[in-house]
Amino acid sequence: MLLHHHSRDGVDVLTVSGQVEPQEVGTFVQAVEAAYAGRPRGVVLDLRDATALAVEAVEALRTFAAGARPWPWTSLGLTAPVVPHLLDPEGLPLHPDCEEALRHVDDRSTAPRERIVVTHDELGPAQARAAVAEAAGRLGVQAVGEDLALIVSEMVTNAVRYAEAPVALEIEADGTTVLVAVADGSSALPLPRPHDEQAEGGRGLLLIEMLSREHGVRPEILGKTVWAALPLRASRG
Repeated sequence: MLLHHHSRDGVDVLTVSGQVEPQEVGTFVQAVEAAYAGRPRGVVLDLRDATALAVEAVEALRTFAAGARPWPWTSLGLTAPVVPHLLDPEGLPLHPDCEEALRHVDDRSTAPRERIVVTHDELGPAQARAAVAEAAGRLGVQAVGEDLALIVSEMVTNAVRYAEAPVALEIEADGTTVLVAVADGSSALPLPRPHDEQAEGGRGLLLIEMLSREHGVRPEILGKTVWAALPLRASRG
């Protein structure tokens, strides 16, 4: 087995060539896990030149596929002509080549969602809060509407004060989880800063950690996306 790794537009591409023997599966798994550890936009496993896969390698692929999640989490793509007859392809992102896999790195789920562009000025946070209030009703997530408004206000305030335009807000609801994401034009990561009781924002990452089940930052080709996921059953009322 030969492994080659390179990055393209924030996506880690791991190319596997030759036979993946049972004794090499550990190295294969470590390489994939290392790619995920960097939290790129996506990971593409290019198996077009893999001539054979040990059963253990196939099981590892099943595990990776089962844990794959759509945007804004790190996505997974496979280019694998040798894999479809070995893996259940249902739900598995199989592509004929790397170009196709890269085109699907930012695919969203099929859950209901709304996208709102807000102005990159002092009016942006208020626009975002108003948009969230309306969207919560349409998406049926009023139970966490207050928490969503707090998180979005913090995220958009940070984007307006410390990042660059454009600023866009996305809200997705799948029946059990509400996902909120704010994209901006700066690649700089958000950093904790002192809390200011008088400031509109400033509650920082601590607020997001308190109200969300999980959160993160996704790199984009231009800029980043800051996101948080809230369980619908966890309203504060």
